[in-house]
Amino acid sequence: MVRSIYIAYAYWNEVLNKFPKSQRHALGSMCSKYLLEILELTLAAAQTSEAKEKSAILRQASVKLDTLKLLIRLCKNCKCITNSSYLQMESQLQEIGRMLGGWSKSIS
Repeated sequence: MVRSIYIAYAYWNEVLNKFPKSQRHALGSMCSKYLLEILELTLAAAQTSEAKEKSAILRQASVKLDTLKLLIRLCKNCKCITNSSYLQMESQLQEIGRMLGGWSKSIS
């Protein structure tokens, strides 16, 4: 899962370079921040042995992922990213969401 988030961030970084300057440091940076927070929470969950704590961390990551999906859609609607970039990011985020969901269910 960490690898998928890493790949998504690397792709996002390429997309961010093409962002309009007016939105790069606002909306674009917010998306970057959420991606990094999801990565951080995933690593924290991987290092936690207690099931309750791990479950709580994964719920936080899931909420951040849902927020990120909404922000990415906003980027598309504000014409900060192309439709193809949106579809690529959305696909990667869907995959990460499936992994998070599977991981959460496996510890319940």
